[in-house]
Amino acid sequence: MLFTVAAIIAISLIAVLGWAILAHATGWNAVHVPELQVVALTLIGQTGGMLAGFLLAWLWIARAGDTRFWRAIHWRRLKPETVLGMLAGGAAMMVVVQLLGHVLPMPSGVPMDRLFTPHTAWLLLIYGIAIAPFFEEFFFRGLLFPTLRSAFEEGITAAELRPWRPLVRVLAATGALVCVYWYWRAHLLGAAASPVLEGGAAMGPVVGVAAGLLLLAWPDPLVTGVGALINLLARWRRAELLAIFVTGLLFGLMHAAQLGWAWAAVLIMVIVGVVLTVMRAATGSLMASWIFHCAYNGTLFAAQYFATQGFHHFTQGPH
Repeated sequence: MLFTVAAIIAISLIAVLGWAILAHATGWNAVHVPELQVVALTLIGQTGGMLAGFLLAWLWIARAGDTRFWRAIHWRRLKPETVLGMLAGGAAMMVVVQLLGHVLPMPSGVPMDRLFTPHTAWLLLIYGIAIAPFFEEFFFRGLLFPTLRSAFEEGITAAELRPWRPLVRVLAATGALVCVYWYWRAHLLGAAASPVLEGGAAMGPVVGVAAGLLLLAWPDPLVTGVGALINLLARWRRAELLAIFVTGLLFGLMHAAQLGWAWAAVLIMVIVGVVLTVMRAATGSLMASWIFHCAYNGTLFAAQYFATQGFHHFTQGPH
């Protein structure tokens, strides 16, 4: 997953630099559709980076030789009735989310809303249904969930923690670079990138760089603290429940920047992440949570399609 983050940054940088060189060489300017250039460059970086991470995991698991890749990530076939249940469940989950949106104090608009326009709607729809659900399910429910469940079952020893110190340093440096990249990207793309950086993010990159440099120099407190926390939680003997909750929490936080860090919107995404992980745990199949995820996103886009008369009339953006 760390490699995937680094790959997303690298491919995004290549895409942004390529766009800047092309715009400079040809004199072409996308000021008339700035949100399209931001969405296109962002999706190129995310798709390319996640594909690179997926291929690395494939090679890693294949090299281990213990079991086949698809079996290792629990990509198991489902009965027709289970498939129908996942499709119906995903659609029902979207309805529940909409109801929660009327109960909780949702923001009037989030950064992602401003990037959802007639110029970008179909691109986001294809990504949101055909690409993002598979990769997100693979990383969160295929890799992270079973890893957390194993950690909460067995705990972690001091010897197992030792190799995490250099990894924390790499992670800290990567996090600091991510913060620098987002500011640099916004400067290069100009006003087009500003919606992504709104929502209380003015000091976020500064704090992120400072925290990254601190962990880079002194990773021991974090490593020791995480190890102690894992061992404390392992004593509860509730490994699967803890893994479900933590996976859902991380899934929600991954979407936080897109939602402007509005706590109600992030809470809803955490709930969605928890439900997706429950589907994965209950069926024992990653395919189940993937179908559920596709149905949820598909229903959301279908509702938005009809609400905007075919993605033509946006008033306040999608919710």
